[in-house]
Amino acid sequence: MDAIDQQILRQLMLDGRLSNNRLAKAIGLSESATLERVRRLEGNGIISGYTALVEPAQVGRNLELFMTFTLKNQNPAEIERFEAIVGELDEVLSCAQTLGQADFIAHVAVADIQALSQFINQKLLPLGCIDRLESMTVLKMLKRAHPPLPAMQTST
Repeated sequence: MDAIDQQILRQLMLDGRLSNNRLAKAIGLSESATLERVRRLEGNGIISGYTALVEPAQVGRNLELFMTFTLKNQNPAEIERFEAIVGELDEVLSCAQTLGQADFIAHVAVADIQALSQFINQKLLPLGCIDRLESMTVLKMLKRAHPPLPAMQTST
């Protein structure tokens, strides 16, 4: 990936709806060369898709939390089962396996305390593999997750 590819990524990450024409002008390439590069980035899996960023509270998810999970067992089958199920839960915005006190941490958004109770009691605890669950309520989100912008190459 060269500096032009990095510029393309930066522009598309800031505005995924940017037309090829405007993208080409922003990076200083022809439209055909720009389109070829974007298609290559997509084909190589560097660009894996395009999406809309949605503010949870604007769609009725007024309560956000970070939840940590410690599993009862560390066997691969249990880890895979937990990952598969949590990956399908609409309440889970993101989830990562971690090292340290907890095995996983998830960013969760629900409507309210009642919805959180239902999420825990009807979806998480029945899994039977969670030994410990802790949650931290988000008071104010300072920065929404945004994929990392590629570091700009500097000329030396």
